[in-house]
Amino acid sequence: MRRPAVLLASLGLVLGCGSASPDVVTPSAHSVHALPDPGKADNYYSTNAQEYLLSGVAHVALPEDFAALVGEARDQRLTSLVATRESLVVRTIQDHIKTVVAPKNGEKTGEEAEYFIYVKRDPGTTEAPEVLEDGRARFAFTFELIGHTELIQALSPSGKFSVEVKEWPAPTGETVEVSVRSTPSTDSFPRYDELFRDGSLDIGVHFGGDYNKERHDIETAKWMVETLLENGFKNEAVTSYDTLAIESPAFTRTLVVEGKPVAVNVWVYHSDLVPAEREEELRTVMKESLAKRDIVIYSGHAGEGAGFILDYQPKLELTPAEFATVEMASKYQIFVLDGCRTYRTYVDDLMKNPAKSFDNLNIITTVNTTPFSVGYQVLWEMVFWLTLTDDAGNHFPLSWNALLAGVNTDEFKTVHYGVHGVDNGPKLNPHGGKAACTPCSGDGDCGAGGNLCLGYGGASACGVACTVDAACPEGYKCQAITDDPEQFYLPRQCVNSAGQCR
Repeated sequence: MRRPAVLLASLGLVLGCGSASPDVVTPSAHSVHALPDPGKADNYYSTNAQEYLLSGVAHVALPEDFAALVGEARDQRLTSLVATRESLVVRTIQDHIKTVVAPKNGEKTGEEAEYFIYVKRDPGTTEAPEVLEDGRARFAFTFELIGHTELIQALSPSGKFSVEVKEWPAPTGETVEVSVRSTPSTDSFPRYDELFRDGSLDIGVHFGGDYNKERHDIETAKWMVETLLENGFKNEAVTSYDTLAIESPAFTRTLVVEGKPVAVNVWVYHSDLVPAEREEELRTVMKESLAKRDIVIYSGHAGEGAGFILDYQPKLELTPAEFATVEMASKYQIFVLDGCRTYRTYVDDLMKNPAKSFDNLNIITTVNTTPFSVGYQVLWEMVFWLTLTDDAGNHFPLSWNALLAGVNTDEFKTVHYGVHGVDNGPKLNPHGGKAACTPCSGDGDCGAGGNLCLGYGGASACGVACTVDAACPEGYKCQAITDDPEQFYLPRQCVNSAGQCR
């Protein structure tokens, strides 16, 4: 469940129920950006959690009657023995990691610990077990966990360590060598070109019900409506939260993408918009968003094995079992699951739907329990920062790491938001634009928003928004152009490695 906390201070802004809406940043299209000194280190932003793969080889003792087994009976017994032993190996490794990082966490434990781990899924052998002549079976194991970005450094800089795996009450056990490595995921952009292709960006915001006396769900929904109206969104039928109905039209505004207008439409739903006898309508509009909308935001209670909890008076839920069969769009979508521990089971359940894969889906989740106050910032990032425009009205694309920077903050070190499916996203500005090193006098000369005009020692030339070096042309590197935290929204640029454009 979610728990109340102090209001989130992020990007110099305090967000919370009843607070004034933050100002919308408007990047200038007429500026020239000075490049850092050639020797200055790149300060590429990373989120505050990392997935790791742990692997090794272990053994399990075979019982005396195993030799008499044949065929399917033998295979089933071997599978069972290995699974039991493998579970013990994983628990032992978990306990070892927690012991090693405990000094870094001080007195904090559980979800309050900055150095945390969570095993993402049950371990699975990577090869068939091998029966040995000494009465044991050998098996290789691999399992995945998520943890602190510096977990390997804390465990062993070499990426290898050993644990003693023993069965109670045996005084000693087997020494197992373990290798740990981070998964190779890198930052990318959301697929803005696909989101905007049909001339509209449709966003469904669904607030789940709340059993707390304070009704944080209502306060957050009110804030959402007020913030939309105060920051450029129009709705002739809705002048305040009190006039919002479940059948209300979308809040709308227009942005420009590659010279063409794109309508941004935001629908807002909340459990109190219908009486108890009509609450099935909450499931109907949730299903409609999953089937049609480009971005679906769920803001509410969550947890392992839970679904979308749409009401508590009485309780109404779109269950995890329904995720596999409910209609979902075959187009590219973004699902934002802003509830506690949505990382842990939601992704696996959603990916059972035959219409979805990481080829057409990004999912934002959080690992641990999240404070209510962080929810305001998540909504701000996914509605306003994702549709950011420069002062010429052009969409200004932010990468996933830039978007996550606003919620993975120092104020809440134990809150870990991340995006799934990031590897399949574009590494270069999905809006295209002028080629790198095209002469310019301002960002507007570089075509699509996000491509910046860079000062190359007396001359100015275009960069191209990027996330990794490999995305840039030969002879260019993907470089951060500022370390000013207030300008985190400025994307890295493909910059000529020689420091000059000819």
